[in-house]
Order: sequence, then C-alpha cells, then structure tokens
Amino acid sequence: MVNPRNPFTVGQPVAPEAFVGRKNLIAIAFDQIYNRSNLAIWGGPGMGKTSFLNLLTSEQVWQSEDIDPSTAVIVYLNCLEIKPFMPAIFWRKIISLIREKTKDDTILQPIV
Repeated sequence: MVNPRNPFTVGQPVAPEAFVGRKNLIAIAFDQIYNRSNLAIWGGPGMGKTSFLNLLTSEQVWQSEDIDPSTAVIVYLNCLEIKPFMPAIFWRKIISLIREKTKDDTILQPIV
C-alpha cells in the first residue's frame, strides 16, 4: 500500500486542489459562511492556516459545497501585511479588496 505524498510544507501554502484532510473544519467553516456568521482561524506557525484560508477562498471549493460563489464577495487579506496593525487600516484594505473584486458589478459598485 502506497501512502499519498504529504502536500504540506512548512512555510509554503498548499494550493486548494492539493489540500487534503480537515473535512470537519471545512464543514464548520462553510456552516459559518452559509449562516453569515463569524469564524476565527488561529494556530501556531506551520499549522496550515494560510492553506486553509486559501481553500476557503477558492470558487471551486464553494461549488463543491453546493454554494454559488457568485452570491458572495470572496476576498483574502493577510493581516501580517498591515504594519503597524490598526483597525482603520484593516477596514480600508478590506473595502479596497471588495471594491476591486466588484469593479464590474454595476449593482454593488456604487455602494462599496
């Protein structure tokens, strides 16, 4: 019996198509998304947080969960890039990402 190759390498996120395991955590995350609730991802270095978040932003994964990705605006922001971290800067970046993601949406763009 051959064991599948472990796609996880510390310091390098795994692409969504190579992500394996954590089915229960994925289900919990999509339950939170579906219910328009909140979800915090926490863990030490090398635990797979970035890979997990990349997975959650993948439109193919949304479709595999029977959720239409066009019903949401999916953005990814690495908070480590905000130096110094300040809430006002965080929200400016989030709004900027949403504006960029919806730039061709004539309904959403005026309100973002």
